[in-house]
Amino acid sequence: MCGIAGYIRQSGLLEPAALNHMLAAIRHRGPDGDHTWTDPAVGLAFAHSRLKVQDLTDAANQPMHSADGTTTLIFNGEIYNFRELRDELRADGASFRSTGDTEVLLELCRRDPSLGFLRRLSGMFAFAVWHSPTRTLTIARDRTGVKPLLHAEIPGGIAFASEMAALRPASTDLAIDPHAVAQLLTLGFIAAPRTIFHCVHKLRPGHLLRFRDGRASIEKWAADPPNTPPPISFDDACAMLRERVAGAVRRRLIADVPVGVFLSGGIDSSIVTAVAARESSHRVRTFAVTFPGQAYFDESRYSREVAAMHGTDHTELPLSLDAIREVIPTVQSHLGEPFADSSALPTYLLSRLTREHVTVALSGDGADELFAGYNRYAAAKLIESFDWFGSQPLYGPIRRMIERLPARRETRLGGIASQLKRAIRSLDPRLPHRYANWMRTSDDATFATLFENPSDAASHLERIVAELWAYRGEPKAENDLNHHLRTEWQLSLPDDMLTKVDLMSMAHGLEVRSPFLDNDVVDGVFPLPWTWKLSGWKKKHLLVEAFRDMLPPSLHNRPKKGFEVPVGPWLRGPLRPWARDLIESDRCFMGTLLSREGARRMLDDHAAGRADHNFCLWALVSLLSWSRLHAPNVGISHHSYPRP
Repeated sequence: MCGIAGYIRQSGLLEPAALNHMLAAIRHRGPDGDHTWTDPAVGLAFAHSRLKVQDLTDAANQPMHSADGTTTLIFNGEIYNFRELRDELRADGASFRSTGDTEVLLELCRRDPSLGFLRRLSGMFAFAVWHSPTRTLTIARDRTGVKPLLHAEIPGGIAFASEMAALRPASTDLAIDPHAVAQLLTLGFIAAPRTIFHCVHKLRPGHLLRFRDGRASIEKWAADPPNTPPPISFDDACAMLRERVAGAVRRRLIADVPVGVFLSGGIDSSIVTAVAARESSHRVRTFAVTFPGQAYFDESRYSREVAAMHGTDHTELPLSLDAIREVIPTVQSHLGEPFADSSALPTYLLSRLTREHVTVALSGDGADELFAGYNRYAAAKLIESFDWFGSQPLYGPIRRMIERLPARRETRLGGIASQLKRAIRSLDPRLPHRYANWMRTSDDATFATLFENPSDAASHLERIVAELWAYRGEPKAENDLNHHLRTEWQLSLPDDMLTKVDLMSMAHGLEVRSPFLDNDVVDGVFPLPWTWKLSGWKKKHLLVEAFRDMLPPSLHNRPKKGFEVPVGPWLRGPLRPWARDLIESDRCFMGTLLSREGARRMLDDHAAGRADHNFCLWALVSLLSWSRLHAPNVGISHHSYPRP
């Protein structure tokens, strides 16, 4: 696991300091060494910081060059089936100086510059490869988007990097994209290919970018998961799942450094822990955070049960408001752009703790999107029988009445009110809006009050609805849960969950591996009937049944709990002055794109318990705290730019 950065520029190399600054911005991702390489003849520069996981010798250093000098590679990630691929290449005459996966990938790139072999790779990766005979720079990202990869337009070329900060030395255009702000405030993240800046783009999962003869082109290389279910029974599916998850965990335990597991106490991480305990030849180390005094958010009881059941060496990190507040600026700087998933904060602290003991950690990421783990999936199916009500005259008045109910998610009655609001929005007679409402963090009225110009809010919202609907796939008229799961696997999983985990773990040089994102697991589970994944109100039905004997009984029917920080209660109390100060002092967004008065009203309504603006309010303060760090260098663009 590593950090990569570089650029190609037709007019020649930038000043040497630019590449050095790019490397400095990704050094935390690879604290075990770093190197650069340039080719002045073509204006090409590569930088690489290394985290030693496979082959700890200097033979695996990067940038790595092929023996014939035609191909140069920088690579971030892990190829889990590299041994099988290496054996094939050796049988065909290849020889290797190192024992890791980088040189195997280099040889594959040398032999096939078109990268047609990518579908054979099992792993997570982002890499850049230069093929000198065709004078082609190619950057590529793994199928699911586990590893991030950004690229920026620069005069006469492109720059690329693992993280946003590494692009700044090569790019001077820091104009903010207003629609990216709108996405953040209604989704909680900025969807690829957008970023907060107009000139910087995220390469979509399963895509590659080629730069040749002064022009860039992007294409999709990865196949989508299959749609057609195999002719097997539920019991056979359970057996298949156990076998494939065991194989995925076994592959991810292979390393030349210590490996541990994130254990939140939820079903997903508990299963990974259980399988790892069976597959590992050593006692497994597990790591968790706790929230003392916050019963709604604390899961320590369950993580301890799992640790005891499987005999792990368990370490806990109690978190307080002071600990969370202290790391907010650091977390914002590592995220690179505004990001509203509050669980980035405990993930950062958990990663710091874990890195003190191991170099690699396994996680349960991806299971919710594969097995229908979120409450909204069950709620969506439950209210399908009330679909007719959305077109009735009473729908509008009843929706307005429910929207006015006070709500606090952390209380029983407040939680019911929050669910009612989401349910009534999901009966919207406009099908694209109905679908979008399940994924949005704010209702129409709240979203509109945040914008200086209400018509801008309406325009942004319609675009977001259309963007989500485009992801939804066909057939549009069917509410088949598998379509919804596929959308979130393509959208919120890489742009929210995996972005958070990568940036927060790599801030400490910790590699995180996700067995549920293994190609064999994904392709085996996606086409299975949705009724096997969601049985009534039982979420992850297939997953729980397949591993029932490996879970404590308390987890068999446990309601879904997200990995959250109690920012809702804190924004009503100790964090309220901080939020107020951000709103009052901001000069980047307030009064230009956003409404200061609307933001004040949202904070006051949340603090008074008239509404639960937990998610949208955290998105706002994340944006404003990010702008406080970067405001002297950025401005809002009001022009339309073509998107890749």
